[in-house]
Amino acid sequence: MRTLGACCLLVACGLAACRDAKLPQAGAERSATATMGGYGPGPKTTAPAPLTDVHGQPIPAPPVPAQALAQTVRAADEAALAVWVQDGHATASFYARGFGWTAPQPLETIHGQASDPQLVSNGQGKAMAVWRHTVGNIQSLRFSHFDADAGWSLPDVLPGALPRADAAGVHDAPRLQMDAQGNVTAQWASGLTPGEVQTSRYIEGRGWSRALSERVASASPASPGRRGPSLLL
Repeated sequence: MRTLGACCLLVACGLAACRDAKLPQAGAERSATATMGGYGPGPKTTAPAPLTDVHGQPIPAPPVPAQALAQTVRAADEAALAVWVQDGHATASFYARGFGWTAPQPLETIHGQASDPQLVSNGQGKAMAVWRHTVGNIQSLRFSHFDADAGWSLPDVLPGALPRADAAGVHDAPRLQMDAQGNVTAQWASGLTPGEVQTSRYIEGRGWSRALSERVASASPASPGRRGPSLLL
């Protein structure tokens, strides 16, 4: 995992140039949240739009294995991040214009099966990855925070998260949104009570709040292919 952080630092000069010379100054108009994207097959009815840099130039697909689905986001004006599951582990790669993608690196290699990785970024050097971790019948959510200067943080458990187990044809992946300051809201279907979701918020510099459960206003049985509840912000 730290190897990936070292790879990110190898392109620090290029990323610093993006951050210092090309990112809008505070107060400049830009989106408050990032849009998630993906390459590869998955339970989507339409192909995702190709990821581009701030100049509209296409960013090549990350080095994912066959049949893997990557979540890919712009990390800075000319940089990107990708996260996917490979060999049962959440795996990441970093891209910078002129350097290409780094070699895939697992974020962790602990016992259990990773699935449903989600990735979001503020486009200014901060990102968050959250994925499901399954050991037997035990479900949890784990996360790693990305900073352009330090790379990925050591993965940890999202406190109080008890996600609903995936069912055949139903994928309840967590939903993420990040604001321009790097704060994140995560929401997922609760594994405790049908018709409820859990929500947790990450405050930059402070960490995650303990997950809280809330009733979905209009709960209905999940349909095949559904990827969890709408994110309420």
